[in-house]
Amino acid sequence: MQLDKLAEQDSSLRNLLQKSYYFQRLDTQVKHLLPPNLAPHFRVACVRDGVLMIHVSGSMAASRLKMLLPALLSRIQALDAQIESVKISVLPQSPDSPKEKNFEISQAAVEMFAETAERVRHHADLYESLQNLVRHHQAKE
Repeated sequence: MQLDKLAEQDSSLRNLLQKSYYFQRLDTQVKHLLPPNLAPHFRVACVRDGVLMIHVSGSMAASRLKMLLPALLSRIQALDAQIESVKISVLPQSPDSPKEKNFEISQAAVEMFAETAERVRHHADLYESLQNLVRHHQAKE
């Protein structure tokens, strides 16, 4: 791996990589202690002042994890002697990014809407809506 070669030359990068590998290993080990269907819903975040911090994706998974932890605490502590307790935090869901509109209407369809608009000119609201649709899709081209 390229980072390992760079880390040989930079002690702070080496320490960062070692911590990263440690938390990846600890995350994998903790996930093996729990039911497989729960594993995708959490990750080990850090160990701070003897507290193993686990981030969970939702409140349902957090509740289930909290129920299982008392029975698993000694096994988790066996993974690392500095772990004294476990804290679970539910991470807020990030909002979905707005969907990009990519609806295309063919030129032939735009022309048909224009013709239809002329035929229904006596229905002012419908006429105006069809004209807006035609203008909008003609502006794209």
